[in-house]
Amino acid sequence: MKQNNFRHYIFNALKIALGLLLLYFSFQRVDWTLLLDALRSASGTWLLLAILSILLSLALKVLRWDLLLRNYHLRLPLKRLTSAFFLGQAANILLIIRGGEVVRVTTAHQPGQDDWVEITATIAIEKYLDLLFLVLLMLAMSTNLPPLVLETMGSLYPLLIVITTLLLLVVLLGPTFWRRWFPGESQAPRWAKVQRKLDQFLQASLWLRDPRKLLPSLGITLLIWAVMVLTNRLVFQSLAIDLGWDAAILVLILVYLGVLPALMPGNVGPFTYFAQLALIPFAVSQELAVAFAVILYVIVTLPPLLISGLLLLLPFNLKPRVSP
Repeated sequence: MKQNNFRHYIFNALKIALGLLLLYFSFQRVDWTLLLDALRSASGTWLLLAILSILLSLALKVLRWDLLLRNYHLRLPLKRLTSAFFLGQAANILLIIRGGEVVRVTTAHQPGQDDWVEITATIAIEKYLDLLFLVLLMLAMSTNLPPLVLETMGSLYPLLIVITTLLLLVVLLGPTFWRRWFPGESQAPRWAKVQRKLDQFLQASLWLRDPRKLLPSLGITLLIWAVMVLTNRLVFQSLAIDLGWDAAILVLILVYLGVLPALMPGNVGPFTYFAQLALIPFAVSQELAVAFAVILYVIVTLPPLLISGLLLLLPFNLKPRVSP
């Protein structure tokens, strides 16, 4: 046990060291006078629009999660729904491990309700949809991606195919094979409980067969990613950086991949490094690229942290609601 804990600490220490190294590389060759001038020159109007776009993307993510929950016949009170979502976001930002999903599940769980599996399933589907759109964007931008990202795409593409295939098999064939393999309830009490829960989950997941229920989730996910790309364009405008949608998409891809491992609390090192790295192929000056990365980091990370803090100060309604 002590050896495992020691390895865990060493692994986390190495992750933090790597994150700090990326932070160092982000500012290594920066002229601080020019950087401060670039930050001061940012347009307040464009920054306000960028912040509003961040809030819009967060609202769309909450709406998508609520829609997925309703498809599993779960309806959370608005306070519980938003608190669970933003506390999960805050945990992913602040913790060295991506524990936000665990925080979200435990916060969203309603006392007296057997909803653990369904809530977890909605988050898994949410992550799948984001992975799907990330890979689609990477495929669309493949000619402009650096070699490191192309190698990452080479590993994500088969993963997406495998996950999609398994999901289709579970949704389309899962209930049929489940009833064939387990026609009756097991006599073992523990296994019978698991069996009932899996049967309940498979039956509840049949909504994935219905395009009328699936297409809205895909549409909202498309809007989320479009707004995130728009945010990058608005920050470009605030700094008078004359770049188009291709650069905004490249920033989104690199930052998304950069913060995925959660190298350090706040992910400030990976975020700023990959955000400014995305602008290097477009001949943006180092100071202007770092100013962009710093501003983007602040407006992306502060809103969910502030909202989660505000929600913690409000009274919590624990009364569950169940959709008809």
